[in-house]
Amino acid sequence: MQVFTIENDQLKAEFLDYGAILHCLWVRDKNGIPTNVIMGLEKPEEYVHDTWSRGAVIGRFAGRLENPIHIHTKPVAIEHSEGVLLHSGSSGWGNKTWDLVVHHKDQICFRYTCLAGASGFPGRVEATILYRLDGNKLHLEYRAETDADTHINLTNHVYFNLNPKGRINTHRLNIPAEEVLELKPNLVPNGTKKWVAQTSFDFRTQKQINEIRLDDYFVLNKNAEEAAVLYSSETGIEMKTITDQPGVVVFTPPHFEAICFETQKFSNTPNIPDFPSTLVKSGEVYQHNTHFEFSLKNEE
Repeated sequence: MQVFTIENDQLKAEFLDYGAILHCLWVRDKNGIPTNVIMGLEKPEEYVHDTWSRGAVIGRFAGRLENPIHIHTKPVAIEHSEGVLLHSGSSGWGNKTWDLVVHHKDQICFRYTCLAGASGFPGRVEATILYRLDGNKLHLEYRAETDADTHINLTNHVYFNLNPKGRINTHRLNIPAEEVLELKPNLVPNGTKKWVAQTSFDFRTQKQINEIRLDDYFVLNKNAEEAAVLYSSETGIEMKTITDQPGVVVFTPPHFEAICFETQKFSNTPNIPDFPSTLVKSGEVYQHNTHFEFSLKNEE
């Protein structure tokens, strides 16, 4: 397991080849103090036993899927536990060693090859993740190709806390989404969307997280500039999540102080024809771009 660093005059980040993990990210707070805003593990070797996918690239399919999935209406049996596959199960990319492709002062690229048949999915997938610093932004650029039609849905499972010494419930959060996906008891989307108005899911106007706990997919407004805006008054740090994906899973873990913004296509899409397709055909290129933008915000 190797550790790599990239930096510019505003940000510094550390990565592991294991899981292509984003391990640390330092941002200056309102007092000019470099602050690691990622709630990762202290020692790199601890990630081998992590069950919360901290900082890892999730593939080949992020989120929850019901067995079987469908490819061109044909059912395909996949690995599952009680009928559900989470984050690709035993073949998930978050616990695999990636190859280093490029490492420059302000960017790093990893590559992973997922064999056909992994967790039941057809197609050999060649994937890369490029992490790139640009001023106050950290870009995540995903690319993947397959030699057989298959479903691909990638994300990163990094956990943030903009005031790492404090609780996540003191942060303020804005999510420009009018709908969330309705979930079955097994937390798999059932194909229905529900309005956030007059519910605890309504973050259209920035508000304090407080005791709200989330593990839900927000369907982003098409004209929204950001998928989410997170702010800590204690450090003055504001983080914008910007993506080309149709939505984001927002997750607050039950046992440590953090929040995760998993930009991706809808969960369980292979089984719900009305959802934006995750099917990637042989010869096509899967592309997904997300970036996190940091700034200091003055109290009004």
